[in-house]
Amino acid sequence: MASFESLYNKIEYNVKAALLKTAELQRENAELKDRNAELEKEGAMLRRQLDELTERLKLIVITKTVFNKKDKQETKKQINDWVREIDKCINLLTNK
Repeated sequence: MASFESLYNKIEYNVKAALLKTAELQRENAELKDRNAELEKEGAMLRRQLDELTERLKLIVITKTVFNKKDKQETKKQINDWVREIDKCINLLTNK
């Protein structure tokens, strides 16, 4: 059977090792908490950017739709004007 002193030394060694490991894990935990906070801030920033870009995209789509409708209407008007002008020319040619 091991002597009391050797058992005591073994326990003391294990306690010191456990304390060192605890301190190391606490330090690592603090670093991970800091990193987690940084990543949460970055995630929030990216979510805000995504929201802003989504709003911009909606605005661009709406703007494009409005312009396309205007373009279509303008094109139809221009074609109708040309058709009227062609009809006038045909009338002038046939009446002479």
